[in-house]
Amino acid sequence: MKRTLIVIMALCAALAFTACGKSSGNTETTPVPTTAEPETKEPATTPAATLEAPGSTAEFKILTCNVESVSDTLEDMTVKNGDTEVKFNLNGVVIETTYELKEGIPVSIIYKGEISGDDAANAKIVLVLDAQENMEVKTMTGSVTDQAMSSFTIRDDKGEETGFLKDNCEGLNTGVLGQATDDSNGSGAMVKVTYVTVTYDAGSESNFPLKVESAK
Repeated sequence: MKRTLIVIMALCAALAFTACGKSSGNTETTPVPTTAEPETKEPATTPAATLEAPGSTAEFKILTCNVESVSDTLEDMTVKNGDTEVKFNLNGVVIETTYELKEGIPVSIIYKGEISGDDAANAKIVLVLDAQENMEVKTMTGSVTDQAMSSFTIRDDKGEETGFLKDNCEGLNTGVLGQATDDSNGSGAMVKVTYVTVTYDAGSESNFPLKVESAK
């Protein structure tokens, strides 16, 4: 009996040892799944917008500046626009300044087209006038009540009359002012006048038309 018990205990010990050996030898390491880091993409870059100041779309524009130099023949004039010198062609240009056009004289230049930096090739001067700080291009519509060799007058719908000088103004050579119908030289023709006003040191004013067109 005792011998049988010893045999059984020996068998149990052998089985336990075998089980431990299998457990130790067959231990498998389960790989821990790794999460791949997402690919980092550089954010798309948008080119910086080029901002250009929109040029004035008005037909007539005003540049108030100081004269730097004038050619002896008055064919051209250089002025200072900010820090930039701009050269203008004066051929056929009406100059109505109180003082002689020379270095240092402030002027207001009425022109059409565009000035780009120091390039005035695409700008056409219409008038050179005494400098005016608050000069603006205005319009008036009315009927012609008087016209003379160098001036004409129109009356607006409020009954107010305004006189204008005839200085090589656009549209005048088309007969837009009409024919005089009475002793006052009024024609009654309806016209629209685009003009600027110059105020002189003594307080008087002159209206310079830039364009006269039919208002029918």
